[in-house]
Amino acid sequence: MRTLKFIGLGLLGMVVLLLVISFFLPSKVHVERSMVINSKPETVYSLINDLKKWQLWLPWYQMDTTAKITYGDTSEGVGAYYSWISENSNVGTGNIKITKSTPFTFIETKMNFMGSGNSVVSFALEDADQKTKLTWNMDSDAGMNPLKRLFGFFLVDKMLGPIFESGLKNLDSAAALVPGIPEVVYTIETSSVPSTPCLTILDSADMSNTNEIGQKYGMMYHEIGEYMAKHNLKMAGAPFGIMVKMDGAKYIWEAAIPTDKLGKSDGRITAKNSYSGDVAVVKYFGSYEKTHSAYEAAFKWIGNNGKSPNGNPWEVYVTDPGMEKDTAKWETDIYVPIK
Repeated sequence: MRTLKFIGLGLLGMVVLLLVISFFLPSKVHVERSMVINSKPETVYSLINDLKKWQLWLPWYQMDTTAKITYGDTSEGVGAYYSWISENSNVGTGNIKITKSTPFTFIETKMNFMGSGNSVVSFALEDADQKTKLTWNMDSDAGMNPLKRLFGFFLVDKMLGPIFESGLKNLDSAAALVPGIPEVVYTIETSSVPSTPCLTILDSADMSNTNEIGQKYGMMYHEIGEYMAKHNLKMAGAPFGIMVKMDGAKYIWEAAIPTDKLGKSDGRITAKNSYSGDVAVVKYFGSYEKTHSAYEAAFKWIGNNGKSPNGNPWEVYVTDPGMEKDTAKWETDIYVPIK
């Protein structure tokens, strides 16, 4: 009996010691693995940004191919969501949602596994001379729970690290099989924008004559720039174009530049405040000639989400074509007013 008593006291002492130690351990848990993928960032991004493509590389899919997967209204980009239920204890149950998505550079998700609270799982992509340095991170908080702290400090990295490494190798293999980079890459989300002062010029051109449209844009911005210099106005953001009307074969638009204060209209230059209110924002990457596909996706998304257009859309030209020659990296942010 005395021996059992000593053993019991010893075990109790070990438990108490572990509990005491746990309070000195960090509550934050971080797992990170990196690998150079032998494909361009655009290809790797396309495999991560679409949750339905995770089955091509995520190790947990291979652990239980019979797990029940339920996708949300969208599987791609910000807002994409899926949940899973598996009888395999290594897969369990949970859900994941994409919360941030910046084409070709970064994707962030929130994951809840077995009801244990949200973990942030992110993927950072870096261009590495036609290849991609991909870093897969997971961050979670064990809070004040002593067992979670002990588990997080001593076991999580050892358990998840090899799975991350396997997933990165799978991504490398999957990316090599992707036939080509999508011609049109975009994400859609909602936002609310404030009104800002701007200067605009209205003009038109034949829709099929992209060279004429480009030349007129250049001349219009040059004219606005000269006016700004003459009236001591400063540029307060990226240039944009307001889509006024597509009348048959004619394209009518306003070239606009945001300014630090409201100017005065003069000749064909109009000084006004821009739209203020709710918008659907499409971050489009690609050549200007293919923006129509992004517009089609935007209006389809608006209809599917019970919204309706509320004014003329506009394009913000984030990337300077003179500085970036790769059209796949040209960013055009399309704003469609909604109600």
